Amino acid sequence: MKRKRITIMWMPSVSSKSRTFSLPVIALYIFVGMLLLSWALLATGGYFGNRLYHDYTQVREENTHLLQKERELEALRQTMERIQQDENTIRSFLGLEKGHEETSGLGQGGEPSPDLSTIAPTDAMTSGSMPFRSKPRKVSVLQRAQQLEADLQELVGTMRSQRQTWDSTPSIIPIDVRNYWFSSGFGWRRSPFTGLKEFHNGLDISGRKGTPIIAPATGKVIKRGYDKYLGKFIKIDHGWNIVSTFGHLSDYNVSPGQKVERGDIIAFMGNSGLSTGNHLHYMIKVKNRCVNPLHYILNAKANRLLVRPLRVEGGGQ
Repeated sequence: MKRKRITIMWMPSVSSKSRTFSLPVIALYIFVGMLLLSWALLATGGYFGNRLYHDYTQVREENTHLLQKERELEALRQTMERIQQDENTIRSFLGLEKGHEETSGLGQGGEPSPDLSTIAPTDAMTSGSMPFRSKPRKVSVLQRAQQLEADLQELVGTMRSQRQTWDSTPSIIPIDVRNYWFSSGFGWRRSPFTGLKEFHNGLDISGRKGTPIIAPATGKVIKRGYDKYLGKFIKIDHGWNIVSTFGHLSDYNVSPGQKVERGDIIAFMGNSGLSTGNHLHYMIKVKNRCVNPLHYILNAKANRLLVRPLRVEGGGQ
């Protein structure tokens, strides 16, 4: 059986002779098939090459992003360490203890083997120390941040509470003037009326009549009236069992039930009641006991005490 052939005539130019080639049909099919296969392989290679390049570019960008995040995470760790140091400093300043820190190395003590019958049953079963040292566990940055947030919230709450205490604690001289004198201090003195020794339960501050009297701390006016000894007087409850009294006033500037802030004018200096001259009788009671008002004046000027308290044997001054 004669095989089919294909004749191909090639003429490079018009003047040149033509050349003839004769090929089997199968060879043409093989050539065309290989050509199509090459194109297919080329297209497939280009497609997958493009995909690989795209994936490589994406991975490189993600790696760059991860490296950036890693640097930011390290910066965050360092920042948290600095915040932790600041938090420890604030705790130390406020006198607070860290509840979740280990107690290893801290002072401990107590009576040797007390009788358990003197201790409540629930307390007798309480373990006073760790039976073994727990292994330090790794804490993630998120957990550290959450713990730090809780610690800072605790500090903020404590500072707010202490701020209320500071605001409510008398701490300034209760007159709004530069020229003043302590005409009689707290303690034993010689009475200006009888000449006998007596205990003076406040601080006498002398000045001009009408000198403004100011609140030494935040509080609430609980009483305003007249006493035969104090004359016109005002009482302010500062909370925390602290009450201040202001006597020998010439006039009032506040009413009972009114809230006052440190520095508010509450009255004016006078000579009412049992008094030898214009002055303020300033008295502070803590838990219903009279205390030395000088201990609650942080801005008092030195050398302002004109009359020295008497020294009484066994009684102090």
